[in-house]
Amino acid sequence: MHSHPRPQTSSHSHQHSHSHGEGCAGGGRVPSNDNSDCEENEQEAEANALMDVVAAFLSYKTFILNGGIYRRLHDIDQLSERHRDIVSSLGTIDKIKSAEKLVRENYKFLLDLVYLSAVGEMPDPSDSSDDFKQWHKSFVESRVRAGKTIVNNSYMEKVLSTLKQFVRDWSGEGKTEREQTYGPIMQALEAEFADIAPEARGGIKVLVPGAGLGRLAFDICCRGFSCQGNEFSYFMLFASNFILNKSRVVNQHTIYPFVHQFSNVATTSDQLRAVCIPDVLPNEMPYTSTADFSMSAGDFIDIYGADDQKEKWDAIVTCFFMDTANNVLAYLDTMWSAMKPGAVWINLGPLLWHFDNIEGESSIELTREEFIKVVSKVGFVMDEHLLKENISVPYTTNSKSMLQYTYHTFMCVAHKPE
Repeated sequence: MHSHPRPQTSSHSHQHSHSHGEGCAGGGRVPSNDNSDCEENEQEAEANALMDVVAAFLSYKTFILNGGIYRRLHDIDQLSERHRDIVSSLGTIDKIKSAEKLVRENYKFLLDLVYLSAVGEMPDPSDSSDDFKQWHKSFVESRVRAGKTIVNNSYMEKVLSTLKQFVRDWSGEGKTEREQTYGPIMQALEAEFADIAPEARGGIKVLVPGAGLGRLAFDICCRGFSCQGNEFSYFMLFASNFILNKSRVVNQHTIYPFVHQFSNVATTSDQLRAVCIPDVLPNEMPYTSTADFSMSAGDFIDIYGADDQKEKWDAIVTCFFMDTANNVLAYLDTMWSAMKPGAVWINLGPLLWHFDNIEGESSIELTREEFIKVVSKVGFVMDEHLLKENISVPYTTNSKSMLQYTYHTFMCVAHKPE
């Protein structure tokens, strides 16, 4: 298992330990002193994956302007003079030109995000010198030589999703969505340890796989628990490192996450509205003298199925995570191994199996009914009275959009027997 050096950490101990290696010949952890060729291949693959994500962030402006902004201006220009005059009188052209400016503002934010994640030798993009321009030119040229000239739509969608994740996890606008989704989880966790005062919970270790930008793990730590979030996606890791370690004041950063949405928009101000982040300062957590907060980076099964994680955790909290598995039983086995006897597992989410109908990927899809039965067959004891079905929650929603998606999620609480 290959590990990156840890980025700088702030006083609240938001640590990143990276492990994206999938192993050789079928996966798994690879000892550092065995099979050097395999390890070199892993390191090369990981470096390539990292650079693909960097390229996606760096391609944001060009991709959005060429594919979205300029195309729309061109389409209006192709209208008849009469239709063009009518559209122009509505302010539509001015709206699109305003959107262009905000895309450029988003790009500045994303450049800072990548730079502050200490990627390679990237110069400071805010520096007035030409160092960044020269570095960026060399970066693009190296991609061209490697045959990687185009960032595909799926990667750009992840960039746009990252902007929306900031709204969900770290903005005032996302508070309602967090209350709907994280609220029931927090209530269940608090109820499980209600007899222990927050200042005495530091010895209770809570794991949050699929932590995203880290807000749920952060909120758990703010209740006195020691909490570690785990995340595999470099998109999420860049963003969580940025917001958790590089925020100095509340609402320090301004983004425009909905500027790309041109359909189902009620008003121009809705589309162009700013969102400020973070709504709280991560380095101002209570209980810092008793509770630890950290983030690990890498594959959940690889990291937490290891011997050094065996029976280490008092609680595992999964939120919109279990359906990211190729085989959910492997997740359950990993959780079982990592949990102490008597530990609690709290889960909330849908069953949008991520690898369903993905070419080249295996996938085991279960119904909710089947999922609940599998949990018991693995050995967990389900708290039947805490099973809740059809909890309606959004996910990275645009609250002002004319189209709203809602998941009818379910929540379950289970224990590993003593």
